[in-house]
Amino acid sequence: MLKPHSDTDAQEERATGLKRFRQSLVVRIAFLLSLALLPIGLVAMGQSWRALNITNDNLQASIHARTSVLVEPERRALFTKLGTARTLADTLGAADLEIEECTAIMLRVLETSPRLAFAGLLEEGAVSRCNSMGRTFDFLPDPRSEELFANPEPYITFNPQGSASELPVMIVAYPTFDDGGGLKGFVTISFETEPLLQSDGSFDLDGDVALITFNKFGDTLSTFTPEGNIDNYLPNGLALEGFVNQGDTFFTATSQNGDTRLISVVPILPGEVYALGSWGRTALQRTTAPWFTISTLLFPFLMWLVGIVVAVTSLNRLVLRHIRDLGRRMRRFANFRDVESSERISDAPSEIQMINGTFESMADQLLRDEADLENAVFEREVLLKEVHHRVKNNLQLISSIINMQVRQVSSPEAVSALRQFQDRVTSLASVHRALYQEPSLTHIRFDVLLGDLVAQVDPSGTPGHQPVEITLDMDSVTLLPDQTSPLAMVTTEALSNALKYGGSGQDGVFRLHVTLKETQEADRTRVRLTIENSVDGTSGGDTRGGLGRRLILAFASQLNADLKESREGDRYALSVSFEYQPFTPE
Repeated sequence: MLKPHSDTDAQEERATGLKRFRQSLVVRIAFLLSLALLPIGLVAMGQSWRALNITNDNLQASIHARTSVLVEPERRALFTKLGTARTLADTLGAADLEIEECTAIMLRVLETSPRLAFAGLLEEGAVSRCNSMGRTFDFLPDPRSEELFANPEPYITFNPQGSASELPVMIVAYPTFDDGGGLKGFVTISFETEPLLQSDGSFDLDGDVALITFNKFGDTLSTFTPEGNIDNYLPNGLALEGFVNQGDTFFTATSQNGDTRLISVVPILPGEVYALGSWGRTALQRTTAPWFTISTLLFPFLMWLVGIVVAVTSLNRLVLRHIRDLGRRMRRFANFRDVESSERISDAPSEIQMINGTFESMADQLLRDEADLENAVFEREVLLKEVHHRVKNNLQLISSIINMQVRQVSSPEAVSALRQFQDRVTSLASVHRALYQEPSLTHIRFDVLLGDLVAQVDPSGTPGHQPVEITLDMDSVTLLPDQTSPLAMVTTEALSNALKYGGSGQDGVFRLHVTLKETQEADRTRVRLTIENSVDGTSGGDTRGGLGRRLILAFASQLNADLKESREGDRYALSVSFEYQPFTPE
């Protein structure tokens, strides 16, 4: 019946498998190689991060450059108008002109610049008497203009409906001062705005860029979007004035539409006007290919993986497959004593070839030594069997001589003594016959020998020569020769006494029962031989201390056996129990 496979056995198998896996040469080589590659991997990781940072810097520079290129027309226009306003401011500040002279200058400026909608001097109180319109203008009060008169500085803004031209105009204002440093006012130039990007095909917009220009106060000057409002392309809560005086700025943000955008802020006129470009993911994809980022990040891992694969493949090809083949041949030699040659050993490294040569030489030597030992053992067994055979023949010869002597003796007592001596000799001859007939010279099947000894029982030795009913109950018991001979002699003497002193039982039948049992007591094996015979009411065992009894005691002493006698009714039993002696070669 198969033994059930328990959870404990499964856990032990998993633990054993895990231990073997950890102790395998491939795992150890992979671990050591990983340690060896760790510094190189760290250096490669650092280089990868550096490459990614360089790529990110290149991306920023590329986005900044493309944003600057897109707003370059706007920058040139503003730079030109700001230069015109600065020139007029210097002219008006250096000369004390009348209103008519000032107006004539403004008209000439208007004539030379077709896009100009208005040119004039804005005095404190938002009044312009000198302008290209030739009349006085009262502009609406503006908190921003009042602040500028308090702190005069250049100013650029956008007005969707100019007060003079009533057109969407860009306004450029520049302060002018008299010789004493007093503020005369602001030279103001307004010009019609044009779309931020011209659709003349000169720009590749990728279809995913939005632009906005703003002044130093965060006011929007111009915008461009592929579609919809500019706010859809900007992050929530973006404060444009925060980018003033910051130089080039680059960051990634989420727009109000939920799209991830690349934000680039570049100055158009530093300190005055700035441009913000909102770029979609297509800009990132065109600037740096995804395979480059992936390969850069995976390079250290791929380097480690390639190193492990190369090492394991080389280890398997150069070492492990030859070791496995050598191990298989060793197991075959251990199980079948067959030295199998290897066809692939010529490809193995010289060290493994040397080990293979040592194994083959050792195997050949072992086979020769085993053959010599087998021959020696065979010769010894033949010699011992011949010795036992000759001893058996000599004992049988002695038994025949005793038998011849019995025929010449007339005294019944002498005949009985010679018969008993003949039985003892025959018993010893049976032991030696069993020794040379057994395949092994170190073990004897005593149950077989016991059957032969019982078969030799001569009923003529019983009182009145009455027939004997013999029964056997025997286990298969194998003993050493050192225990077989004494036990055989005990059996012979016990059977002789049973026939000599036994008799018919209450049922009138002479019975003889022989039992041989092998039992386990703790961790020891014991053998028990019991010979039981029937007795009549007046006889018993050998209570007179005859030679047979003394021989039984002597041979039992050689076995270190426990000898017990018992009498129950018409049954007398002799029991011999001793410990089985295992074979221990000297």
